[in-house]
Amino acid sequence: MPSPPLSSRPSPSGHAGRPRITSGSAAILVAVAGVVAGFLLFLGVMNVLGSGDTRSQGTERFVLGQADSLADTVARRGPLLLPDPLGRGRDVWVQHLGGSDWRTFDAHPPGAPARCVVTWEAGRRVFVDPCSGREHPADGSGLAGFPTEVDEDGRVVIDLRSPVA
Repeated sequence: MPSPPLSSRPSPSGHAGRPRITSGSAAILVAVAGVVAGFLLFLGVMNVLGSGDTRSQGTERFVLGQADSLADTVARRGPLLLPDPLGRGRDVWVQHLGGSDWRTFDAHPPGAPARCVVTWEAGRRVFVDPCSGREHPADGSGLAGFPTEVDEDGRVVIDLRSPVA
C-alpha cells in the first residue's frame, strides 16, 4: 500500500496537513521582518532629514528655506550660489536685497560657456563674469532672473519654470 500524501499524514502533534514552524524557521521569519522594518524606518528617517526646508513643490517651484535665517546668512556671507535645485544644469544665485526683496538669477551670463560662472565680489558688491570681465549689479541685472517670493509661511520660494529678463 502506498504511503499517503504529505498533506494528509498526521503530524506528531496530531494535526494533519498543517506545516510546523520550527524554532529555526521562526528565527528566520523574525530576522527578515526585522530587516524589512529597519529598512522602512531608515527610509522614513532619511525622508524627514532630507526634506528639511529645501524641496521642490510640483515640478518647477523650489522652496529654499526660511527667509529670516537665509537673510542672516546672505548678510554675513553674501549671496548663495546653488547648483541647479532641480538638477537641470541651471546654477543660480540667490540674493537678498532687504525686506522681502529676494532675487534669483542664472549664474551663467546669456550665451556664455558653462565654465563662465559669475562670481560675487563682496567689497565692490558686484557679480563679475570671469570670461568677459563684464560686471552685473547686486540685483543681478543683465542675467536671466527667476521669480522669487516669500510665501505665507515665511519661506523663500523660487519659480524655475521660465526665466524673466
